[in-house]
Amino acid sequence: MTDTPECSMYREHAARLEAKTMTHSSRHTPSHAAEGTPAPDSEAARRVEELQRRVEGLEKALRHTDHTNAELRSELADIRHLLHAGINAAADTVLIVDAVGTILAINESGALRFQSTPAELVNTNVFDHMHPNLVTDRRRWLKEAIETRKPLQFKDRHRGITYGHRLYPSVEPHSNALRIAVVSRDITESEGALKGLRDSEARYRAILEDQTELICRYLPDGRLSYVNEAYARFFNKDRRELINTNYIPHIPDEDLDLIREKLGRLSREAPVASFEHRVILESGDVRWQHWVHRAIYDQEGNLLEFQAVGHSIDKRKMAQEALVESERRFRTLFEESPISLWEEDFSLVKEHFDGLRKAGVNNFREYFDFHPEEVNNCAAMVGVLDVNRASLQFLEATSKLDLLKGLSSAFTGNSLKIFKEELIALAEGERVFQSEMEHGTFSGRIKHAVVHLVVAPGYEDTLGRVIVSLIDVTERTKAEELLNDNRAFLHQVIDTVPSPIFVKDRSGAFVLVNKAMAEMYGTTVTEMVDKRGSDFNPHEDETHLFQVEDQEVLDSQKAIFIPQRVVTHADGSQRWYSTTKLPLKGKDQLLGVAMDITERKHAESERRELERHFRQSQKMQALGTLAGGIAHDFNNMIFAILGFVRLARKKAEPNTKLMDYLDQIQSAGIRASELVRQILTFSRQTEQEKQPVPLVPLTSEVGKMLRATLPATIEMRVNISSELGLDQDTTLGDPSQIHQVLMNLCTNAAHAMNEQGGTLTLSLAPREITPDEAKTLVGQGSGSFLEISVSDTGHGIDPAIMEQIFDPFFTTKAPGEGTGMGLSVAHGIVRSHGGVIRARSEPGQGATFTVLLPRLIEGAQSVEPPEASVPGGSEHILFVDDESMIVDMVQELLTNLGYQVTALTSPLEALDKIQHDPQGFDLVLTDQTMPDLLGTELARHATALNSNLPVVLLTGYSQSLAQDNGGDADQHGEAQDVSPEDSGIVEVIMKPVVEEQLGRIIRHVLDQRMDQRMEQSKKGKHHGQTALG
Repeated sequence: MTDTPECSMYREHAARLEAKTMTHSSRHTPSHAAEGTPAPDSEAARRVEELQRRVEGLEKALRHTDHTNAELRSELADIRHLLHAGINAAADTVLIVDAVGTILAINESGALRFQSTPAELVNTNVFDHMHPNLVTDRRRWLKEAIETRKPLQFKDRHRGITYGHRLYPSVEPHSNALRIAVVSRDITESEGALKGLRDSEARYRAILEDQTELICRYLPDGRLSYVNEAYARFFNKDRRELINTNYIPHIPDEDLDLIREKLGRLSREAPVASFEHRVILESGDVRWQHWVHRAIYDQEGNLLEFQAVGHSIDKRKMAQEALVESERRFRTLFEESPISLWEEDFSLVKEHFDGLRKAGVNNFREYFDFHPEEVNNCAAMVGVLDVNRASLQFLEATSKLDLLKGLSSAFTGNSLKIFKEELIALAEGERVFQSEMEHGTFSGRIKHAVVHLVVAPGYEDTLGRVIVSLIDVTERTKAEELLNDNRAFLHQVIDTVPSPIFVKDRSGAFVLVNKAMAEMYGTTVTEMVDKRGSDFNPHEDETHLFQVEDQEVLDSQKAIFIPQRVVTHADGSQRWYSTTKLPLKGKDQLLGVAMDITERKHAESERRELERHFRQSQKMQALGTLAGGIAHDFNNMIFAILGFVRLARKKAEPNTKLMDYLDQIQSAGIRASELVRQILTFSRQTEQEKQPVPLVPLTSEVGKMLRATLPATIEMRVNISSELGLDQDTTLGDPSQIHQVLMNLCTNAAHAMNEQGGTLTLSLAPREITPDEAKTLVGQGSGSFLEISVSDTGHGIDPAIMEQIFDPFFTTKAPGEGTGMGLSVAHGIVRSHGGVIRARSEPGQGATFTVLLPRLIEGAQSVEPPEASVPGGSEHILFVDDESMIVDMVQELLTNLGYQVTALTSPLEALDKIQHDPQGFDLVLTDQTMPDLLGTELARHATALNSNLPVVLLTGYSQSLAQDNGGDADQHGEAQDVSPEDSGIVEVIMKPVVEEQLGRIIRHVLDQRMDQRMEQSKKGKHHGQTALG
């Protein structure tokens, strides 16, 4: 019996509804549902299921011929009724349209959606009831369903609502007309839930895919239904290639029985099994894996599939195999090792420790110190599990049985001390211990060994297996003792050397240093070893230079010598060293020896300074000698000029032109005399009137005078030290000359600041010169001095001319601004006062002149004022000078003073007159430098003839007194004046001399000689009376 067309159509619609219902059954996961499929409500599903059963019953009835058409029609009517009831009960919109969209049928829910009734909508076009924005896309979907004749689904959105649509095209069998069943529903909420479900699924998949573990699912027959990315990478396959393939071919045959046996035991109550097996890769390589399998069952208990997670255990298997191999090799090495090896059991010792802790023992060192017998007790607790053959040799035992009895037999007193440290280390949780100890042998000898103890892995809690090695270092110990003795001897030797000695390695670390090296850096020998120079010397430039030199020596393997270099000591002082560095053969090390040459450098510097000063002194002495010789000739001429002018003035009428001319001549002569005096001052040949000079008032006076004369652009400062109290500022000298020195220095300083202005500072302070300082001050010793300094802020002095500034006639001033005698005269004055003058300057930084004058400790003494008038006399004076005009002039001067004068130009003639009449003269006035006979020689002869005859020397150059008479030279090479006692000279008068001075000196000498004669006469009378009595 065949189906009727109506029955066929209803059966087809029922089947679609069933498919839709089954698709959304709660038995399946949401991931299996087609996206956008409208799900029916439970009532519609129930009715469709009922319809399905009726259709199945109808089909069975059609297969039997005893059913009539009336029965079939009745049955179909019932089915139609049920179909309409099911469709109308659905909450979804359900309608049937033709190919152009005419509504052929629609349920109540659909009509309500269009705000109408099913009757009103039938035979109208569905697109007329839609919003224009939806018509185009929905026509396109209808057209596609008609053309493909296949069900399709789509979604669209309108006014914030998402709709899901399914189209089911079909052809009615009896009319061949195309019908499209449309099911639509609002899926806005389900879309959100579906998105969350998709996100959750994506996260779940990401977790699976990111796992390094191998994850798969497979059916009971072994076909894979899912693999993650790690699984695919392991087998070097694409995931799609592996799906539906069987994993069993990858399992070695000998492992399959294990897998089947393990999986066969799984059940719903015990669904998990884990085991290890091998896997064969396509390359033929075999890998070990560990897998955890879980069986998945349905609600009825039927096995659906397996899920498995696995990972590679190749490394662990290799480790296990290596462990076995290692154990075998260990036993071989243990037995064959040349080092004494012991396997020992300290478990009883560990139990003993635990018991002591429970008894309150926490400090095991203290415990063993108070209970030394416990060390022996613990030694007896140690069990010897095994020893190797080298142990027999080391302890000179005959068999292992001798050693397996225990440790006590091999222990000495030293051994027990080390064993105590070993016990303390184990008690405190240490798992490694090493030390050196003595061991007694069975033959009675003592050996030295390095003992190394290690707790075997896995026995940390029980100490049941401890490996102990004994390395025989007896010979090495003896060698070390000898080496230590040699090293101690070496240190003793090098420590006695005052020069720094060191040994460095390539890294710059000190391997060996001596005491002098350590003291240089303010540390000890022990502290320096293994440290670098930069650890003690903060000067990076020095340490970097040392490193460069060290690398050069080690790379070239050649010695280098550094003649001189500065090294900074720990106290910040710097000293000079000469250093030799040479490589040590066979070692990547170098030896360095440094010698302190600081004193030598200082001595060289002092020597150069002394030589410079000596050359300067010699030069100045030569210039002085030259200047003195010139001054002598000038003095003779000036002496004659001034003398004759004085005589002429006595004959000239006052207030006449002639008197004016004579005044001009006298003024020029006096100026010339002053210039000669400056020259003689420079050459230290003028006779200076020395007296105590307080420098505080003198310095203040100079300051006041200069303030009044200096321009406003120059500031004058006077700094007098507060240390200079009463009678503490006194020196012995000529105040006018010291005043001249200060004025010269200050005037020069002011001149240096004429253009730009500045500050002129005049200072006075006490100064103590030490013996070391005195070495650099030519001509001076140590002691108390007064220091005068004149400083300016001018343009400074060029170093190139520094040594010339004290030369006579040397000047940097423009022509007409100076004679060049100021500093040379100052130099001469200071030296004549037993002092020193020095200059210090840098171009652009100003200049400072320092004068050191000896301080007079005794204090100032008064000086008698000179007499007011020129005294005369009637005595007979013999005057000798080789210059005839001077003879004439002096003869007239003395004659005018009342004296009887015999004037001669020949010293030999004068000596002849004295010889003829030794008592004929009361005084001899003689020049020094004369032909045939010097003035001093004439004086010696005259006093030899008449010891009471006074001789006065008149000279223009007192240096000739020493040079002409062969006087002794002082320590600086300068000739010293001949004393009056040696030559009979009672006074020396420097040319030129004025009438008043000459008259006073002659009168003074004659009066003094008269007093002496009277005193001698009195003594003679007294002596005569005594003799008569």
